[in-house]
Amino acid sequence: MVTKKTQVEPQKKSNKFRLVVFEGDLSDGSISELAQALTSALKPIAPTIIRQLPNGKAPAQLLAPEHEEEVEDDEETVIEGDLEEQEEPTPAASAAPKTPRTKKPPKPPTYLPDLITDMAAFKEFAKQKAPKSKNQQYLVAAYWLKKFGGVENVNADMIYTCYKSAPWPAGFNDWSQTFHNLVHAELMRKVGKGEFAINPTGEHQVDNPAA
Repeated sequence: MVTKKTQVEPQKKSNKFRLVVFEGDLSDGSISELAQALTSALKPIAPTIIRQLPNGKAPAQLLAPEHEEEVEDDEETVIEGDLEEQEEPTPAASAAPKTPRTKKPPKPPTYLPDLITDMAAFKEFAKQKAPKSKNQQYLVAAYWLKKFGGVENVNADMIYTCYKSAPWPAGFNDWSQTFHNLVHAELMRKVGKGEFAINPTGEHQVDNPAA
């Protein structure tokens, strides 16, 4: 059997043409410009070709506004993902603890055998005043050395010598702290490194222990 081939009639193309004639008095330059304008107007408009990416999507530059927003959302998602994947900074290692400085033991005082020239008089004075606290004993010793020993300024060695001569109990090692306590109480004043002097207030307290 012979199969008849179906003939497909070709689509007819539209060949419409409209010619508009202008009449006017133009210069040579104007005629040339008019001819170029007409030629450009009669040229067919080239169709816009949109190329698709391998994933089937068109480039972002040719998408409609709503598509552009979707692209921006994708970019934000990627950025957030990158931030989540970033590792947190490792805190700096804490500095090694400093070794506390060991406080040096105070220097032991020295006995001065030539300091008190009249030992009996000093012992009698110390017995009469009978100081009970270290503050009072320091003041009595400084007072006697100033009034009867010709010594204006005293130090730890001098006070220690008075303690041994009185005698008063000397069961402590720091012989400088009491000086600072008396300066703070305004009963002595500091005159140099390790040297102190009894002031009028301190002398008054020795003269009037009950005051």
